[in-house]
Parts: sequence; C-alpha cells; structure tokens
Amino acid sequence: MVVPVTPSSPERLLAFGRDLLRANDFGELLSIAHAEVSSAVGYHHVWFMVADHEDADEVRLIEFSGDKRAVAWEVAPVLKVRGDRFLEDIMASEGPVVVEDARTDPRTNKQIVQQMQNRTLINVPLRLLDKPFGVFGLGTFGEEGCRVPTADELAHIVMVANHLVVAAGRIRFLEARDRSLKERVALERRLLQVQKLESLGMLAGGVAHDFNNLLTVMLSSASFAQSATQDPRVLEELQTINEAAGRARDLTRKLLVLSRQQELDLRALDINFRLTELVGLLQRVLPETISLDFIRGTSLPLCEGDASQIDQVFMNLCINARDAMPSGGRLTIETEQVLVNGSYAKTHPWAKPGRYVLTTVTDTGIGIAGDIVDRIFDPFFTTKAEAGSGLGLSIAYGIVRQHNGMLHCYSEPGVGSSFKVYFPALERLATSVGTKLSGGVPRGAGHERLLVAEDDAGVRAVAVRILERAGYAVTAVETGDAALDAANRETFDLVILDVVMPGTPCRQVVEKLRLTRPDTRILLASGYAAGTTLFDWLNEVQIELLRKPYDPDQLLFAVRRALDWKPAPAPGAS
Repeated sequence: MVVPVTPSSPERLLAFGRDLLRANDFGELLSIAHAEVSSAVGYHHVWFMVADHEDADEVRLIEFSGDKRAVAWEVAPVLKVRGDRFLEDIMASEGPVVVEDARTDPRTNKQIVQQMQNRTLINVPLRLLDKPFGVFGLGTFGEEGCRVPTADELAHIVMVANHLVVAAGRIRFLEARDRSLKERVALERRLLQVQKLESLGMLAGGVAHDFNNLLTVMLSSASFAQSATQDPRVLEELQTINEAAGRARDLTRKLLVLSRQQELDLRALDINFRLTELVGLLQRVLPETISLDFIRGTSLPLCEGDASQIDQVFMNLCINARDAMPSGGRLTIETEQVLVNGSYAKTHPWAKPGRYVLTTVTDTGIGIAGDIVDRIFDPFFTTKAEAGSGLGLSIAYGIVRQHNGMLHCYSEPGVGSSFKVYFPALERLATSVGTKLSGGVPRGAGHERLLVAEDDAGVRAVAVRILERAGYAVTAVETGDAALDAANRETFDLVILDVVMPGTPCRQVVEKLRLTRPDTRILLASGYAAGTTLFDWLNEVQIELLRKPYDPDQLLFAVRRALDWKPAPAPGAS
C-alpha cells in the first residue's frame, strides 16, 4: 500500500525549479519531474506530451518515465485530439483532469487502456503564453491499483506542472534557436557556393570573350589554309589545329555553364527518353562488376531543357558513381513526378516550391564524408587523387541551376551516395523551331552590302576576308558609334554587330538602327552572353545570335539566314 506523502513546502518547489534549470532537453526535464512527484506524492509513472502546433490537433509523446515506457512508445507515440473525448476534455480544461479508474471511465480509449493497463490517470493541461502547449501526466498501472490524489497532492502536482511548462518553454526556445542557427549556417553555405560559382563564371565570362575571338581567328585561318593546299601532311596538321580549337571552344562553354552564361537550346524533353538512351551507352561503358537499374516513372510531364546539357548532367553523375564503386556495386536511376510544397521548402533551404520531374542517381559506393559533402559542387574540388579536374559536379550544378532546377546530394560513408536532380515540369506547350539551312555553303548575290562592327582586329580581318571571298561588299568598323555613323551615311543589307564593343552599347545601337534604318537586317555575334536576359531580348527583337568561335561556313550560313529572313506579318495584315 502506498502511503500518501504530505506535499512539500514552497522552499521545496523553489528547489525543484532550480533543478529544472539544469535540464537541456525534454528527457532530462521529465526525469527531474519524475523524481519530484515520486518523492513528494508517490506516483512512479510520469509522462510528458507536447502539441507541435497552436491548434493542438494532436499531441506527441516526448518522454515517459516508468516501467511502461516501452509500451507507451509503441501504443501512443502520437495521439489525435479531435475525436478523442478524453483528450478533448483535457485540452479544453483549465485545471487537472483526474480519472479514478481508466477501465470504467466512459471517456478513455479502452484499446489503449487494455494495452497499457491504466488505472488512475491524472493529466494537467499545459499552456504557454495562453496557447495549448501539451500535457503533464502521471498515474498508476496494473497491480498498483487505483489511487486518486488528495487535494493537497493534486495542488502539488499542479505546481510541479506550472514549473515544468516554464522550463519546457525555455527548452523549446533553445531548440528553435539552434534550429534557426543550423538553417542560417546552411543558407550561408549555399550562398557561399553560389558566390564561388558566380565568381568563377565572371572570370570565365571575361576570358571567354577574348578567348573566343582568338579561336575564331584560329579556326578561320586554318580553314583558309586548308583550302589553299593539297599537301596531305599540311592538311593533317591543320586538322589537328581545328580539333584542338574545337576542344578549347567546348572547355570555354563548360566554364560559362558554371555561372548560367551559356545559351540554352530549349526544347520540350522526355526525361525517360533521354535516360533510356544514356542507359544504353552506360551499359557499354560500366564494368561488369557494376549492375545498372533504371526505374522509369509513369506518366511523367515533359521538361523544357537543352538536351545535350541535360545529358551531360546525368553522364557526369553516372561517371562519378562508377568511380565511387572501384570494387563494383549497384547504380540505380529512378524517375518520378514530385510536388515540392512550402512546408518542405521551409525545412530544406535549397528547395524551391513547384512541380518537378525528379531523377535520383544512387550508387552503393564508398560514400562521401559529412565534412566534404558540402564542398562537392565547388569548382575544381575533387577527391580523386590521380585524376579529375574537379569540374564535373560543378558543371552539373551550373546546368541544373540554369534550367531553374535543383541538385542535391545525400551521402553516407561506406553506404553510398544519392544525387537528386529536380527539373521543373513543363507548364506550357513547346514552341516550334524553324528549319535550319543545309546543303552547300551559301554565297553572296554580288550586290549585297554588309557592315561588320568588331573591336578585335584579328576577328574583324578574318570576317571581312570570309565575306568578301563569298561575294559580299564589306565595310568594317571597330565600335558601335562607328557602326551608327557608317549606317547613317550608307545603306547596308545587313549589319553584323559584336555584342561586347567599346562605345555605344549593342542594344542602343540596335534600337537606333531600327529607328533610322528600319529595313536593315541585323546579326549579332558574341563569344560571351551575359545572362539569359539577352536571349529573351533576342527573341523579342527577332535577331539571331552567331556564337563565337565560328568558322567560315558557320558565318556564311548565319549571314544568309539573316539576309533571307522575312518577318512574320502583323496581325490582321493581308
């Protein structure tokens, strides 16, 4: 038989409150409360449940002290308040709710009572700043029998609960502060990563303009030399020059991808179709020790993207997965449609709400350590000791960002890595694209006059040479201002403008030409496009962009398309 204990003095409650200050989490909090009520009023089972939201629609078990702990976690880890008469009474009450015998009280959940073997229940609703916070409970079970607390004991239990809710509020505040700090650190880390990529992109963009001008001269000069000789040895050397220049051009474009400076050839794409082709290639590339699974999502929406760049993202991820499994393993590619909502985005700082096609690339390789996983998308960072430029994942990250998507990595050392690639689902119909010219290299008609505005002397010289050889009459200038002066003095069938030139900016030159010479056709050329807004503007003004470095054939095809282009008739025109 339990002998009732006389409730303690105010000094004892004050000491109890000081003890609660030592608690760093809810478990320690309840342990201190359990020791107090066990000593003061003789109850040896204590529990603490908290409502995560202000509406207190459900309460979650935080901790349970006593020999029924394992059963409590199994039976009642989370309880819905609405529809449960007993919990509704507790949460609505202004004071403690005492049940003499849970087996006979009509309000209790008899299924839980049977599993827990509850007898007497004492539950004190907790409020924090006049908002429902949770429940502090204690009672008897099984052979302990029923024992209703005396008025003094109940008063002491309520005082313990009042101290407990204040201490719990302090711990909840500390948890929120720590969570906010972690989110801030995560956001700062992501911001630092973006700044690194943008810094590299700015550097790449500055280099790209001059570098692509040099490549244009190299490609064009090599083409001139090839047409002027029949010596096989010379032709072989010139072909080597062309191939090296082509690789240099591709490298520059990869660097521009890092800062979203590379033009995209956007089409409506079926991710499953792109990956099916990739899997066919991977099966020939992967060693026999690596098995490959492709799990296709059904009824996936299309995505708008650049097919070659999206292929590069998945190829980079799969090659990384192969390198992470030197002794073999399993590579799994899975696609599905997902909806990222606001709640998910709040707890995942990298996420943006929306509807996506999610592709998950998972390997069973060596995994990535926690102190490294946050750096894997940094430019030139690599864990490969013998080889690897450190650009593979950075380029993949840049491409995904340029497509307004998300790329995230989950990894555990010794278990493997999982890369999740989110591409936005296409919400509109794909626009049709015009057919491109094919066949022989076009030439001028003999009477067409062209104006070339190019600040690089080498590019300007080869452009004039290419165009004059093709039968065009060419005037060349160095700046935008000089281009406007020349166009005011003479009439040209086509004006070729470099996007980045000293003097009047390219856009202003185009606007003034459209005012003074509205019938003049315009072609832009650039090896560096500063942001995707340029391409939106090009679509708006219906001007084609010739990307540097170009060879003679590419320049002549672009010029012919610009000269032969006919604007769409205005609405209502006959």
